[in-house]
Amino acid sequence: MERPRIFHEAAAWLHHNGMGHIGAVRGAASRSHSRFDRIIAQKGGGRLSSEPSLSLLYPPGTPRESSGTVAADPSVISALAAESLFGTMRNAGRFKPNQKSPIVFLTDNLDVIAYRLDVLEDLLNNEPLIKLLRTLLPDLEDMKELQQMDHAPADDTASLLTGISEIELYIGLVDRLYEFFRKESLSLQSTGFRELVSELKRIHESESYRILKTEYGKISTSIRSIKSITVGVNLDEQFRPHEAGVVAVHTAKFQSGKIIDKLLRMNFSDDGYNCLAPLEVVGKGLTHEQTNGFRAAVNHSLNSVFRSSIRSWRPVVRAYTIAESRFLVRLADEIRFLLGGATLIQKLRDAGVPVCKPQVEHKERKAFEINGLYNPAIVLDQQKSSDERSPNRIVLNPLKFDENGMIYILTGPNQGGKTVFVQAVGIAQLMFQLGLFVPAFSAVMSPVDQLFVHFPDESDRKSTGRFGDECQRLMHICNKLTEHSLLLMDETFSGTSASEATYIAEQVLLGLSTAGCRVLFSTHLHDLARSIDELNKRADTDTGRIDSLTAELETEQSDTGRRSYKISRSRPAGYSYARDIAEKYGLTYESLMVSLHKRNRNESEAQ
Repeated sequence: MERPRIFHEAAAWLHHNGMGHIGAVRGAASRSHSRFDRIIAQKGGGRLSSEPSLSLLYPPGTPRESSGTVAADPSVISALAAESLFGTMRNAGRFKPNQKSPIVFLTDNLDVIAYRLDVLEDLLNNEPLIKLLRTLLPDLEDMKELQQMDHAPADDTASLLTGISEIELYIGLVDRLYEFFRKESLSLQSTGFRELVSELKRIHESESYRILKTEYGKISTSIRSIKSITVGVNLDEQFRPHEAGVVAVHTAKFQSGKIIDKLLRMNFSDDGYNCLAPLEVVGKGLTHEQTNGFRAAVNHSLNSVFRSSIRSWRPVVRAYTIAESRFLVRLADEIRFLLGGATLIQKLRDAGVPVCKPQVEHKERKAFEINGLYNPAIVLDQQKSSDERSPNRIVLNPLKFDENGMIYILTGPNQGGKTVFVQAVGIAQLMFQLGLFVPAFSAVMSPVDQLFVHFPDESDRKSTGRFGDECQRLMHICNKLTEHSLLLMDETFSGTSASEATYIAEQVLLGLSTAGCRVLFSTHLHDLARSIDELNKRADTDTGRIDSLTAELETEQSDTGRRSYKISRSRPAGYSYARDIAEKYGLTYESLMVSLHKRNRNESEAQ
């Protein structure tokens, strides 16, 4: 694991500046040890605070493992073309190689979703809070890494000093957060942020925290005042270093001296911090192995001096710090997620498109009623595009699953926006179940237990043929979905003839109707959409009725076949789409006859 920057600062105290006043550090460590023993006693005979429940993503008393069963396979994100959304969230903070994907926070727990929406609303309504959390996030993640690094036993003083760095981070974070919430006039409505403010107040005003700050200041001052060390070296008969040890530590730096002056005066007496010769950078003129050997020798001497005092002090202090800072360490990933969500919402708002806090309904209601739905991935792609002269239009559409339509067959002309609309539905559901605002004017939504997609897949094998593989993938989905699932299908059964595809699609839709799940099926099978009434009559249940959505053309320019990207709840208008395409490319009977007569006339004139 790459060590955080605060670790290198601690190591630098050892390798470049020396360790400190031996007596002062030992004395401060000893006094701090006894004081921190008292802190532990105040907390109940060595029992530190229990596992804190404070979280910005999970309500009090809600274990993370019981936050829901919903999960998104990477193939779902790819099919929905939602990589840009989650990439925006991941890039909201400084890059971390092992940072969690936002998708791991998916949940179908109603209380968790509502809790997060309130927290996010507080964040979006208080820009200074966003700025502060962005500033503190690197320190939170450094503290998390320091605690994770400490699983292995510390063998050198530099590793032991990371405990001091950890305390420094902890005190800095608590002080800045406490002072911010004390001074800023924020209107916080969410339980999450109110609990955070209350916990910070409890810690900051406690006697144990006051003692921690006082004793840390003494130890830190002792260590940070060190500027140099004196090392005693015994030589053998050939003037080669034979033995070495630490003689003293100092608060002043050594200065370069002139050995020629010393030789001429034959005066080698101690004159403060002037060296016999100019100072040399450690390692200059030495091989890598020699440099490491030199530093190892110095380290070994220092370790023997400080190991007992610091090791006796550090476990007690770290036990307290880890127990009290556990909630801050947990908040690191949560704050990164929330800042990513806030960044995504702000980018959409800056683009002039609506976002809203959805109304949360119980899973059993199967609510999905959205006004002004659009695909946010299209918006983000436009923002990245350098060609701002001809941006794609963002069209807002409604969609409602209800007793008359739990399964929708979406038809329309090619490139009429069907796939983009299906993806928008899936993205809205994912954002909702992450606890984020959704891309729409208004939304009333229920969580789903699983989101399934069945889109064209280039990886379909040839062993059973493309159509056979399509059927196998769909059967695998059908074996797992429940009445609370959402299934999105795009051009399913396109690997066979229209007649075969229509027959199989009818059978599948009847089965899905009985299952009671929500389905959106985008297809080129217009005859399927025209047989909806018959399918509803054949269905064994009224809970999964089938209805039709249509991607429309612009009526005022229907002669050109121009797409409006509007999705309406209506039946397809016969073969009008084919007629529009034929007219656009001059392939109607009338157009062909005009072209034929024109060619004959030109040939006659040429003769």
